Amino acid sequence: MIAGRHAWPRAVDRNRFRRLVRETFRLLQHRLQSRDYVVRARNPQRGEPSGAEIERLLVVWCATEGQRQA
Repeated sequence: MIAGRHAWPRAVDRNRFRRLVRETFRLLQHRLQSRDYVVRARNPQRGEPSGAEIERLLVVWCATEGQRQA
């Protein structure tokens, strides 16, 4: 997981992002394939991401993975 200073200059914000991604991944890992995933934070344009936004992205990712297998 990559959350650099350009995305969030404060360590508190970077760590919050990491915690949100880890927790969301932990809750949805049964829906993901056994692969290595890279999550990279880019400069947020609308402020900090919420847990709901990260969960929505991972759910979309899960759906995309399911379509690739079919």
